[in-house]
Amino acid sequence: MSTSKVRAGGDILRAARHFLNLDQDTLAAAAGVARPTISALERGASDTHESTRSAIQTALENRGICFTNGGKPGFYFDRDKAIIPSGS
Repeated sequence: MSTSKVRAGGDILRAARHFLNLDQDTLAAAAGVARPTISALERGASDTHESTRSAIQTALENRGICFTNGGKPGFYFDRDKAIIPSGS
C-alpha cells in the first residue's frame, strides 16, 4: 500500500480507475462519496478535501493499486495486495 507520503493527484487516480475498469459510480460507492465528486477531482475542477481524495485513493488501493511518488509519480497493480477484487 502507499505510504502517507504518497498523494496521488486526480489524473493519476483517474488512470488507476480506468486501469481497474471501474466506472465513476462504482468508485464513488466504494469511497463513500458522490459520483460528481469523482468527476470533479478527475477533471481538476474543484478543490477536493484531503479526506475525500484520500478515501478515493484508499478505495483504489484496496483493489491492488500501489501509488508511487518521487520523480515519476504513477501507480502499478499488485494483485497480492488487493483486498477487494478489481471487478467489485
